[in-house]
Amino acid sequence: MTEPKDNSSLPLLLSITGAVLVVAVGGWFFLDQDTPPPRAVPSTAVPELAATTPGRETADTESDIGGTVTAEVDDEIADKPTTGGSPELATTTESGDDAELRKARLAADADILVFPEDQSALHYYGRVLNADPDNEVASAELDAVLTRVAQTVTQKLEAQEFDEAYEIATLVAKQRPEHSLVRETQQTLDAHTEELVAEAIQHTQDGDNDQADELLATAAALPGRNPGYFVAIRESMAEIRKVREAADRDRNQRARMAANQARAAWVESVRRAIVQGNLIEPAGASARDLLAERNNWSAERSQLTGELLTALTEAAQSEINNNRLDGVETLLDAAAELGAEVEMLDDIRASLERAYIEAKSSRIAQMTELVQVKRTPVRYPRRAQRLNLTGWVDVLFTVTPSGKTADIEINRADPESVFDDAAIAAVEDWEFEPVEYRGQQISQRAGTRIVFQLE
Repeated sequence: MTEPKDNSSLPLLLSITGAVLVVAVGGWFFLDQDTPPPRAVPSTAVPELAATTPGRETADTESDIGGTVTAEVDDEIADKPTTGGSPELATTTESGDDAELRKARLAADADILVFPEDQSALHYYGRVLNADPDNEVASAELDAVLTRVAQTVTQKLEAQEFDEAYEIATLVAKQRPEHSLVRETQQTLDAHTEELVAEAIQHTQDGDNDQADELLATAAALPGRNPGYFVAIRESMAEIRKVREAADRDRNQRARMAANQARAAWVESVRRAIVQGNLIEPAGASARDLLAERNNWSAERSQLTGELLTALTEAAQSEINNNRLDGVETLLDAAAELGAEVEMLDDIRASLERAYIEAKSSRIAQMTELVQVKRTPVRYPRRAQRLNLTGWVDVLFTVTPSGKTADIEINRADPESVFDDAAIAAVEDWEFEPVEYRGQQISQRAGTRIVFQLE
């Protein structure tokens, strides 16, 4: 077994590391802008824009956030009307400073959403809103564009393409610093950085210095990170390494005591699993799995194996007695693997076989499950015929191993006591092919409804 790690001399340095994490994680970085963001304006619903602009080819676009087109957007807007939307929208956008808005729409239609930056829909909508912060149409259309951009950013974050996602988020933050994709990018980068740093510290505590350095370098290379934070982390990790090296020097002196403690803990865990009934499940925590752990404690293993065998056979017999048969075979197989006596297992398996047959035999089978070889026509009672009565009778009966019927009884009838005798008389003459189960012919309880109806 792996030797237990000694962190007894680490608490002070771990506390220092925790403090650095708490102080630094909230103020690392994100998206410092030279230009203050425009004033937020309320979104307003606008009619859906056309997917493309008439006369403009979009086959050359490269992605959801940017690409190239065959001509500059600036060269096309002069003579092109705004496409899509209602007449009211067209009238509104054609007045005033319409050129920039049409450039934005052309870029959006061509899927030039963010890149190239100076030809993108984001760029042109930003110019419109910088000139007219209260332009609700431009604000709403920008929100629609950012919804498309947000999908791309989410995909890049999921693919860990952090540099591209950060670059996009930086540009979006100039127009919408509180947009969800900006927050999502920041939160994802923060969380990923925190995870990498935590793993690096854990590897440092475990003595895997190369892996720790690699993880920390990966975290520091993420976009928008604060270099000063990583200086503090490296210093803390260096202190942890010193403490660990000192602890390693003492390990040999405590090896025997640790081994004894581990052996006692293992024995206790196996016995606790047996007492709790976790004999073969759950995986990894059952008594069987714990007993299978590789170690050199042969005397304890032999004793625990005997205890587990007793528990397995007792549990199997208890399940049979309570007619819970599904898991008994698994318990017996586990006992066989551990070396249980063959004669004892054979006795329990014979008891299980009888329980299976009894359960099968007592189950009420439907007529569709049986093969009937003789069926006597049902005689309509004369009295019921004279009174023009109809009805039905639910009959229960047993098909014996010879195929005859026995133990016939009326379960329900409507009307009561009118057709009972006729139904019983008919069933008495029925014959079936014997029911076979688990290699032998058995008695089978069955049921059917006999309907009495005048033609």
